[in-house]
Amino acid sequence: MDVTAYVRDRLSEFVGIPSTPEAGMGGVLRAAVRAVEELGLRPQVREDVGAVVASSGRGGVLFNGHLDTVPLASGWTRNQGSWDGDFLYGRGTADMKAGCVAGLAAARMLVDRGVPVSLVFTTDEETTMHGAVKLASEDVVRDAAAVVVAEPTALRVVAREKGVLWYHATVRGRSAHGSMPHLGDNAVYRMGRVLAHLEPLGRPRDPLHEITVSLGAIRGGSKPNLVADECSVDLDCRNPPGTSRADVEALLRRALAASGEEVRLERFHEVPAAGVPEDAGHVRLLRDLAGTEVVGVTYATEMAYYAQHNPRCVVFGPGETERIHVPDERVSLQETVRAAEILAEFGTRLAAGQKL
Repeated sequence: MDVTAYVRDRLSEFVGIPSTPEAGMGGVLRAAVRAVEELGLRPQVREDVGAVVASSGRGGVLFNGHLDTVPLASGWTRNQGSWDGDFLYGRGTADMKAGCVAGLAAARMLVDRGVPVSLVFTTDEETTMHGAVKLASEDVVRDAAAVVVAEPTALRVVAREKGVLWYHATVRGRSAHGSMPHLGDNAVYRMGRVLAHLEPLGRPRDPLHEITVSLGAIRGGSKPNLVADECSVDLDCRNPPGTSRADVEALLRRALAASGEEVRLERFHEVPAAGVPEDAGHVRLLRDLAGTEVVGVTYATEMAYYAQHNPRCVVFGPGETERIHVPDERVSLQETVRAAEILAEFGTRLAAGQKL
């Protein structure tokens, strides 16, 4: 197989199919099914969670990726799906259609070698991760020799990732006519006093090992001539492995109490922190094959759920993490090819029973 040609063709195809929540996942799911069938495998489409699962035998390495992307947003200077030398530009190039293609290319090499391999592609990682939650306890994950989540890591090996907790925080005031604001109690001003105590939590000295809090959205009032009687904010909290939801909420409540305001706190999303030992055999093997380093990251991946059922998890893939979710997202063709080659060798060594 010409790995470079295969990767370039599949990558161009996948990136050329919009897969944002607005566009829907039908097109990219059909492309993934075709790609899996071309490997000689029989894909299972899990309609309940919009995922594709396939295996050649049991107990091989599992390559995981998500096919959905965040919306485009503004500020792009490159056309979607355009090549410039080694780089392909477009939404989803690095996050993470390149990782999915690297998994497919590695799987093709392993199938040709008669080595067992599995693939799991989801389509809701950027929103709910229901696919990973549902599939994590199934045999395809539990029995895998290792689970590689091929998110963009610039070919570094990620063994630890922070968890995610999202909250609505709301304060109440009292409405009044805008011409008589002294008769009301403006909830937006109240929230301003709260935010002054939350802001320092977004400036950590050690982002990887500290709990962080980020203000993502704010809503207050309805029109200029009405004193706002309610204001709410959405908070994004990230907690490292070894800390819990209780630790996050204790930190928030201390900050809220210091403001002197009465605040209602409501959690609406959670992804647990995850980590595996840096000296675990599968981690060391992949590190040695890649010739890079083992690191932790501040973001969350589907490893958060797979690691609960299979401790032999790791995050590893092509792409620059600082260029995801931004205009002019891109990925290197050669780095994607290199990722595929490393993953194929990783799967081969695991199947050969290399002592870990």
